[in-house]
Order: sequence, then structure tokens, then C-alpha cells
Amino acid sequence: MTRNLDPKTAYRTLERYQVVDVREPEEWAEGVLPGAVRLPLSTLEARAALELERERPVLLYCRSGNRSQEALKTLLALGYRKVWHLEGGIKAWRETGIPCASPT
Repeated sequence: MTRNLDPKTAYRTLERYQVVDVREPEEWAEGVLPGAVRLPLSTLEARAALELERERPVLLYCRSGNRSQEALKTLLALGYRKVWHLEGGIKAWRETGIPCASPT
């Protein structure tokens, strides 16, 4: 089963997911996906159980897709089964012309 979601599909189905930004705090100023929880990859393993509902689908993203793939492996290893990552990251999201939210 493929675990990648292209930006257009992700945008259309965003409300189904717990959206997780795995970038580091200094990167959030570039914009975030609407409703995203911010869990940097460096803290994901320690904080996942506190921040994420195990039974709800999770959509991970980073700048270009590399860290979100690592995060996907981490969550699968922790027993999360409904996990996807945004193909191409927020960079591809922006290139598709979909707006980002301002970080608050």
C-alpha cells in the first residue's frame, strides 16, 4: 500500500486527518497547513502518544517530503496504522497553488 498523498488529494481530504508538521520551529514561519499540529521530527517519538489519536488517520508533512517519510516510519514502528505523508512536502503544496495558513 502506498503511503503518499499528492497535494491536491491531501487538500480535498484534509479534514479526515490529524495533520502533523514535522519541521523544526524556525521553519514554521514559512507557513503551515490548516489545522496542523506541530511535532518536530526530533520530538515525534516521545510526544506522539500524548498528541495523536491512534485510531484517527495521520497526514505528515515537512518541507520537501524527506523528514515526513522518516516520521511515517517512526509512527508505523510505534503501532500507528493509518499514516500517510504529503508527497513533496509543503514545497509541493505551495507549487500546486494551495494556500498555507499563517502560523499562530
